[in-house]
Amino acid sequence: MLFNEHHPGFLAASLSRLAEETGASAIVLGEYLDQPLPHVRTLCFLHRGERLENFGYPVKGDPAETLLSRESLSLSDSAQQHYPQSLLFRDFHVQACAAIATVFANDGQKGIVALFWEAPNPKANETLGALSAFAATFEQEYSVPLLDIERERKKYAAFVHEEFFREYTLDSPEAIAFSEYMPPVPLDLPHDELLERLMHSAHVIQCNPAMANLYDFPDIASLLGATPFECNGPERAPRLIEYWMEHQFNVCDLESQLVDAEGNIAWVLGTARGRITHQRLTHILTKRSDITARKRYEAAIQHRAHHDSLTNLPNRFWFQEYIAGLIESHSARDKQFCIGLLDLNGFKEINDTLGHAIGDQVLQAVAKRLLKGLKSHDAQVARLGGDEFAIVLPDVRHPERIEAMSEKVRQLLKEGFVVENLQLSIGGSLGLALFPEHSRLSDDLLRMADVAMYVAKGEGLAACWYRPELDRHSKRRLSLLAALAPAIDKGELFLVFQPIIDLWNGHLSSFEALVRWRHPEHGLILPGDFIPFAETSEVIRPLTRWVLANAIRQAAEWRRQGRDLGISVNISARNLLDEHLGQYIAECLAEHDLPAKALELEVTESALMTRQAQSLQILHALRATGLNIAIDDFGTGYSSLSYLARLPVNTLKVDQSFVRGMHDSRTNEQIVRSVIGLAHECQLSVVAEGVENEVTFMSLYNMGCDLMQGYLVARPMEADAATEWMRTRLPFKIREQND
Repeated sequence: MLFNEHHPGFLAASLSRLAEETGASAIVLGEYLDQPLPHVRTLCFLHRGERLENFGYPVKGDPAETLLSRESLSLSDSAQQHYPQSLLFRDFHVQACAAIATVFANDGQKGIVALFWEAPNPKANETLGALSAFAATFEQEYSVPLLDIERERKKYAAFVHEEFFREYTLDSPEAIAFSEYMPPVPLDLPHDELLERLMHSAHVIQCNPAMANLYDFPDIASLLGATPFECNGPERAPRLIEYWMEHQFNVCDLESQLVDAEGNIAWVLGTARGRITHQRLTHILTKRSDITARKRYEAAIQHRAHHDSLTNLPNRFWFQEYIAGLIESHSARDKQFCIGLLDLNGFKEINDTLGHAIGDQVLQAVAKRLLKGLKSHDAQVARLGGDEFAIVLPDVRHPERIEAMSEKVRQLLKEGFVVENLQLSIGGSLGLALFPEHSRLSDDLLRMADVAMYVAKGEGLAACWYRPELDRHSKRRLSLLAALAPAIDKGELFLVFQPIIDLWNGHLSSFEALVRWRHPEHGLILPGDFIPFAETSEVIRPLTRWVLANAIRQAAEWRRQGRDLGISVNISARNLLDEHLGQYIAECLAEHDLPAKALELEVTESALMTRQAQSLQILHALRATGLNIAIDDFGTGYSSLSYLARLPVNTLKVDQSFVRGMHDSRTNEQIVRSVIGLAHECQLSVVAEGVENEVTFMSLYNMGCDLMQGYLVARPMEADAATEWMRTRLPFKIREQND
């Protein structure tokens, strides 16, 4: 009978009758195909009387593999034990089977016809004759079953191509693959078995060039037959499948990573849509877009959001998130961590005088040194802004680790920094707070470390632990800074004067003018409590001008009384940026008729080492007016002899820390002796600060020091007391001082 539209189900009907006659639970007619891998493609599969959608299943490990070399096969029992790799047997619970090989007459294609029983069947072998009779019809070239087979083949080919290319073309930049589960995967399998099948039994049957390129295959043909999930790697594939299962086998826009053989990571945005029929997963359509460039851009944006662009250290935003995470984890485990806030000493002068370019390089150098130097301490370093850094020790079971870290920070900064051939001195003040002893709140811990840091800065300490009684310093600092400018206008400031004596004859050389603040609430405030804060703001400008004006006025008054003496005034690095300072000084000198040579400006060594070219220019301009210039606190910086020789200075003042420590440290004694020798070689006078006893005086005398000041001579005193001191104590004699 020739095939026509009235006989589309002849093939299925014939197989169904054969299954009923033999009592088989399933019957299959299939053909052998080699691509994308050796498998049997069903042309008709009936299970318990229901025709299932055609599918493929691997030849390897299945009776189909045996029939490649034999004409028939029968098993009356234990079929799964004979073929443990057969997924078809496992899925359809096959216990007995009978199968024969056949050849389709129209094209010579090899095929298979098989009967399956879910229970043992002692008569399985007897059914081979019926199978052979049925298969003989395929050898009749124009038989109806053969035409049915051709229709099934065309249907499958149309399905593959239409499903795959319904919305896409082969030249799409999006990577696309269509894979088939061979055989279809029952969704009621145990979890682990289902996971295993989903990972390994899908095979690519169609893809475009973009998919082959994405997975680093040379061409499409090389990818056909591959398992799509295994291409994601053995570690990532199970996680992807679990996610796919959780979302009912329909996932859109899932971001995942691919790692090639060289360890390079690519990011892909993927879609995986499963096709389910009769509660079996039959196919999967996957789409992948390479989003590596986008992810790198997002990572860069994220990095910038959490890192300082100048130093590449984590920033304040990262720091706050990190501390919040530590608090959460350490609270549950009853662990401690330490926060340290580090503020650089001397950086502002460098930044203001040498410029932001040099300042930025200094910050980069500090960051690099801290990061490298504290690596062995397991410390996290962040830059919070400006010249403030945060250092976190996430685990401080041993308190000595904090001490070791603090000492390491001090040593790292003590080494100094070379930037653009400039040797720069940078110190640091470290404030420390401990979780949970001081607080369990991040904001409180940060504030407490900040309070301790400012106390360390004000007291000249390398590090300071937070203590509850220190809170007043923070509030006091803010209130003092706000009240300082009004205090100048209200007359709350006053000057005291400390004499500077010639060691050789006891004559008074000059007074150093020092400012004090008589606060209406806090009482007497020493300069160390407000000058450092004033130097960080614009209030230092009017403050310095007030000191200059009143010091010049007082010096002029003493000269009118017949005292031929000079007056010294301290100026900061920020003052050297005041382009009108020279003009203001000239006006003050003229107003009070004080010769310029009677005024000496004291500038710290660290201030002179910042923005050297501009400092030299300004100092030469000031020196040209006839006034004198002294380097204050000499020995604490890193001035070279060649640079010192270029400075228009008259005097070096040896820092009191060296003078006071001469008899406790041979190093300090050698430093003082060297400074005196260096100054005399440069034709400069030397003032020793902090002279408090006769032993120190005699040592300085023997070293050839020129001038001295300190408590041995007199404490700082107000103008009236200084006038009386000059009347009764000059010329200065040690014996009279000790009486």
